[in-house]
Amino acid sequence: MTGRSRTRSLVAIIGMIGVVGLVFGLTAPLLNLLLERQGMSGRMIGLNGAMTALGALIFTPFIPSIALRVGPFRLLFATLTATALLLLAFKLFDDYRAWFALRFLMGIAVVVPFLISEIWINQIATPQNRGRMLGIYAACISAGFGTGPLLMQVTGVGGWTPFVVAAALVLVAMGAISMARGDSPYLDPMGHKSPLPYVRAAPLAILAGLMYGAIETGIFGLLPVYGVRSGFGEGMAATQLTVIAAGNILLQYPVGWLADKTPPRRVLMLCAVTGVLGGALLPALKDSVLMWPLLFVWGGTITGMYTVALTMLGQKYTGLALASANAALIVAYNAGAMGGPPLLGQAMDLVDPDGLAYGLAGFFVIFLVANLLVPRERSAPSA
Repeated sequence: MTGRSRTRSLVAIIGMIGVVGLVFGLTAPLLNLLLERQGMSGRMIGLNGAMTALGALIFTPFIPSIALRVGPFRLLFATLTATALLLLAFKLFDDYRAWFALRFLMGIAVVVPFLISEIWINQIATPQNRGRMLGIYAACISAGFGTGPLLMQVTGVGGWTPFVVAAALVLVAMGAISMARGDSPYLDPMGHKSPLPYVRAAPLAILAGLMYGAIETGIFGLLPVYGVRSGFGEGMAATQLTVIAAGNILLQYPVGWLADKTPPRRVLMLCAVTGVLGGALLPALKDSVLMWPLLFVWGGTITGMYTVALTMLGQKYTGLALASANAALIVAYNAGAMGGPPLLGQAMDLVDPDGLAYGLAGFFVIFLVANLLVPRERSAPSA
């Protein structure tokens, strides 16, 4: 791949995934607010939202085989088209029970762009810049997620407008990725099609994805509740999330740079230590101005775990093996996204409200212990 095609592919991927992140950041809170208007309980809203992660969790292991058979670019376009249609279907079938099925299908559709783009970025990257390129990628996703709720203030919550805007944005994402149609990632037939062998071969990277899923979804779902229970107004609680999102965006490039210059495992250890300290210190600093820099660094630490995990897989695998290993990482993320929030919510109920911070610190402690116990990543599975 020439330097020009690498640049073209990088711009196309980042443009697409940033828009997809924006759509996801818009629709997830939009649907939950609409369910809240219908008088649904928090438990039922949470179950409805979990269908997206469940769809992704079930479908992701099959993506490498399907992409190998039909081609990654065709699969990418098919799922983006399905995403646009599903967004309109939410308004067309405005029923809580129908949304269970639609959100499940949305999880299947939306996970493909993330997996294909992560494989693609890893193939474009070189050993010298892989961490930084993946840092830029992660920052663009975070920027999309963070901008989505702001867009909802423009589109409003009721009516067709937010759904039509979201579907139109998916078409923009399709246009962006079309710039690199001739440079789609290559999947050679060598390597396992199943993600399972890569869980055993790269346990630390996969565990980082699991913890990232649990911690990220727990923070973005429960931190506003934590803020309100701590005596902050709703606006201040929302600002806490904004500061964490800023850390997600601005610190990914430095984290990626560090993963390029030092062993990624050490960077994961640094992220985990920072995560433990952040969770332990937050209850003591929540009434201090020091809370804001703490949240900023904490935010970058959380997403940094996923950035470094992607870097580790890109250093180790190529082709179909990379696709399957990446699928294992996404399966782990979605498993964490389903299991983390209920556990953290229970912790917050047991120690109200600081159980959330201590529970998040506990997840980082688990990862620290695993980092110490796993002596080294195992060799890659044979084809």
